[in-house]
Amino acid sequence: MTLLNQIFDIYIDLNITLAITAMVWLSAKLLLARSGKKVDFSVQLGLLNGLFALILLTPFAVMGYQHMLSAEVVPRTMSVNLADYAVSQYLRGGIAISAEDFQSLLGLRTQISETILTLSTGLGAGIALAFVAGFSYFALKLVISFVRLYRVLATCHEWRSNGRVLLLLSNRAMVPFSARGLRRHYVVIPSDLLAEPEDLKLVLKHEFQHLRQGDVTWEIGLELLRPLFFWNPFFYMWKSEVERLRELACDQKVAENAHVDLRSYCMCLLRAAQAGIRKRQDKEARKRSVGIAAVALLEVQDKLLRRSPAAKLRRRVEALLETNRVRPHWGVTCLAVLPMVAVVFLSALSIQKPADWSQDRLMLSAIINLERLETRNGSNGQQAYNTFAQRPLR
Repeated sequence: MTLLNQIFDIYIDLNITLAITAMVWLSAKLLLARSGKKVDFSVQLGLLNGLFALILLTPFAVMGYQHMLSAEVVPRTMSVNLADYAVSQYLRGGIAISAEDFQSLLGLRTQISETILTLSTGLGAGIALAFVAGFSYFALKLVISFVRLYRVLATCHEWRSNGRVLLLLSNRAMVPFSARGLRRHYVVIPSDLLAEPEDLKLVLKHEFQHLRQGDVTWEIGLELLRPLFFWNPFFYMWKSEVERLRELACDQKVAENAHVDLRSYCMCLLRAAQAGIRKRQDKEARKRSVGIAAVALLEVQDKLLRRSPAAKLRRRVEALLETNRVRPHWGVTCLAVLPMVAVVFLSALSIQKPADWSQDRLMLSAIINLERLETRNGSNGQQAYNTFAQRPLR
């Protein structure tokens, strides 16, 4: 197997693992909703980010586990592979198709991979071309967004600094937002917000909480991965869930502050939304706005196939009024997380290609050869019978 094949297999495995983990997360959300339990938003956000980091680490975990299997540190009986399980079920009579057709199904992924990587067919070349085009488009879009962000930051006026955090004033920003460079973090405030000192205090609390949660770093990381996962709908579902939870978690933390009046904070969000919408109506402001690589106080621009900014703001206000959110004990959290971690790891492990030819696979190969021999003998027998039947009687 070439290096390119290995990289492509890892890439496909990551996409499959992401899809499985996303479905597990949605199932867990559904179970919590039906049980009536309302878990702290910051706990949910931490779990979601942790699971995503685990997905990215699964190739290394799988390689380590397979190395332990080959070194017999772990018994061979603990090998987990979906293809081997399917072969075992076939030999037990659980799958009723011909052996050759079953072997073709097992090799379908390898065949598709080879078709795409070797460009041997028009379909394979088309898929490869579509991927390169999509990757190039989103990579270019990412570069443009960083350039726009840099230009916005360059036109800001430095107001105050606190360690590695710079507070900047901008005449171009529609809403307050947080961003970061390699070493410094930035909180950008629209200049007109200086006229509202109470709102300014609440906005700063909100943006500082984003920095404490590491939301800007996660946003940049997800955007850097978008060109690779642009075609995977589960990636967008995951990113949307992260965006939802980080705002709800941030609002919750700000509202828990004893010095913050809940009504004043909700009104601050509404006033910020109104100011952003007024600026959005200016075409020039909309063109200059920063779309990604930053975490804004709230959204004021509509996005395709996404909830409207008004619906998101309404959900945030409703969440702030909820008083029965619970933060479970760390032991309970670990018990809930362990099954998810196990599902992620076992999913990544089970979709790997078998490392060698097991006894079951050798038996399957023998059955295929017998079927081919039987087919050939049957064909030869039928041909001999036809020849004999066509001979004239003497």
